[in-house]
Amino acid sequence: MRPALPVFGSLLAVMLGGCAPQDMGVTTAKAHFATYPDSLISALQSACEGPAQTFARPTRDSIECREYLPPDPTAAIILTYDGVPDDLPQLVIRFQTRKDATGYLVENDVYLNVPQKSGPPLHVYQRDRRLNRVVAALYRRSGGTPAP
Repeated sequence: MRPALPVFGSLLAVMLGGCAPQDMGVTTAKAHFATYPDSLISALQSACEGPAQTFARPTRDSIECREYLPPDPTAAIILTYDGVPDDLPQLVIRFQTRKDATGYLVENDVYLNVPQKSGPPLHVYQRDRRLNRVVAALYRRSGGTPAP
């Protein structure tokens, strides 16, 4: 299995290519795994070890990597989405796993988390076929089969 590290850079490039705020979560991609996707989780954890990254596993079936962005995109995002400079936006890559009749279904979403001056953070999603292809390739390399 190849490491997932290049995936985060690819996701970042796609996300910063153009974003639109959404009120509801957008699933970027889904994949089916015959067994629990330990290899996917290990690859994601290994890929999320950079100095600007934070890996979290809130539950056994939920993982996420949060990554601070370079200065120029960060400034642009703060200005574009009325963010705050004392709580910087982050790229969030979240995966949820659930058992189904034939194994495990993994769903993910990728968004920019932009803290606001008041109220909850704004989640900015990008619907993009390139992003779907990047995540589908990660699923395949980890032993999954992309699902519709």
